[in-house]
Amino acid sequence: MLKACVLLLLAFHACAAEIEGLSAIGVGGIPMARQEAIQDALMQASLWNGAKVEASSHVENGRVSELQRVYPVQTLDRYKLLREWREGSFYHVMIETDPKTEPVPAEKTAASAPASAANVIAGSAPQGALARQPARECAKSDFSYRKKLLLAHFQLQNPVDANDISHFQDGLQQELSRMLSASDHYLPQRTVNEAAFNLQPGFYDPVLQPERVRELARRYGTQFVVGGVIRDLGAYGEQIGLAWGNDVRTGERKISPNIPMLKFNGWVPSLAELGVKISPSSRRFEADVYVFDGASGALLKQQRFADSASGDVIQSRDNVFGSRRFYETDFGKMVEKQLEQIVAGVDDVLACQAFAARISRVEKDRIYIDAGSTARVNKGDKLQLFRVSGPNQLVAAVNGDSSMSLGTPESLLSAVTVTQVQPLFAIAILENGSIRPEVGDYVRFSMKESR
Repeated sequence: MLKACVLLLLAFHACAAEIEGLSAIGVGGIPMARQEAIQDALMQASLWNGAKVEASSHVENGRVSELQRVYPVQTLDRYKLLREWREGSFYHVMIETDPKTEPVPAEKTAASAPASAANVIAGSAPQGALARQPARECAKSDFSYRKKLLLAHFQLQNPVDANDISHFQDGLQQELSRMLSASDHYLPQRTVNEAAFNLQPGFYDPVLQPERVRELARRYGTQFVVGGVIRDLGAYGEQIGLAWGNDVRTGERKISPNIPMLKFNGWVPSLAELGVKISPSSRRFEADVYVFDGASGALLKQQRFADSASGDVIQSRDNVFGSRRFYETDFGKMVEKQLEQIVAGVDDVLACQAFAARISRVEKDRIYIDAGSTARVNKGDKLQLFRVSGPNQLVAAVNGDSSMSLGTPESLLSAVTVTQVQPLFAIAILENGSIRPEVGDYVRFSMKESR
C-alpha cells in the first residue's frame, strides 16, 4: 500500500486587487444572484492572495484513488464593491479587496473554506467604504442582527439543595436573560415553569422532546430555545464559628453551652444566646445547558458548567438569587462567573447560526416579519424566504429515536427586501411575485446592502 501527501503553498504578494465574481440568476432573482456573485469574488480573492493545495493518493491492489482540495491561507474580511451588472442569465460584480488580514491557521481554514466569504458580507457598509466584520472562529459568525432566544425553565435535580436560596429558579432565568440581553446579541424571553424537556425521576439524562421545543418557539416567537438542568448545588465540609441568638441559616447547626441560664441587668443578653455554629465550608454549582433550534427542535449542543466555592456559601433567606447581597458572598461570586460562562457558551453555539424571523402576516406581495428595529433590521436589508416542511417530514436519526431527529427539510422560495421597519416588526416585498408565502414561513439573513 502506498500513500503520499503533497502540500503545496502558492503564496502571492498580498496587495489590493480587482476581482470579478458571477452567479446564475435563479429562483431568488437578482438580489440572491448578486449575493452569490460577491461570495464567488471573495473566494477568488482569498485564493488569489495565497492558496493551499492538499493532495493525496492511495494505491491498493492496483487501484489508485486520489483526493484533492484547495483552500485559502487567508480569509479576506475587507472589500469594496466597485460595480455590478447583468449579462443574460448571469449577474456580475467587481470588487476591490484589502488584504490587511492575519493569516488563518490551516486547520481552521480547511474547516471553513467553502463558506469563508459569508463573514465578509455579514455587515452593511456605505458605498465605496470597506466592509469589515470582527474575526471569530466560525467563518459564518454574525451578530449584526439580534436573535430571539427563549430561556426555558431550568430544572433542579435535587430541589432540597436550593432551600436556602430565595427564588433560585426564576432568579436564574432572570439573570441569564439580563446577561444575554447585555451582550447585545439576543432578544431573550423567559417561560413560566415550562421546561424544554422532561427530567424523569431515577434517570440521569433528560427525555428530549423536539415537538415541545418547536411548540415553545412558535408560541413565544423565538428562533432558539435554551434549557438546562441544575445537577448539583450541594454544600459539604465543615467550618466552625460563633453564633449568637438565632443566627443560624438553613444547612447550619448551632451548639449551645449546657449551663444554667444566666441573666444580667441592663442590655447584656443571656450567655445562653452564645454558641458554636457549624457551617458547610464549600459548595458546588453544576449545570447542564442545552441549546435547541426552534424551527426543527433539534439539539444544537449540550454543555456542562461546573465549579465550587469555599467560605461563605450558605445563603440567608434575604439573599435573593442575583441580588447584590447574593453576589457578595463567596458562593454568589462563583455562580456569577459560571453564568457568564454559560452566556459565552451560548454565543459559541449560535455564532454560526444565521438570523431568522417568522412571517406573521401576508398581504399580496408584502409580508410582515416578527423582527424589527429592536433586532437591528433596517430598511433595504435583503433576506431569503424559506418554507419548512411539515412535522411528518422530519429527518429521522439513524437509530430511529424521535428525540434525536435531525430536523426538517426546507425550500428556498424567494428573496425579499425590507421596505418598512417598526420596533417589533418589519414589512418586506417579494422579489418573485409568483410565490405565495404563508404565515409560519420564515426569512433568513442573506446579506445587508453594501450601498
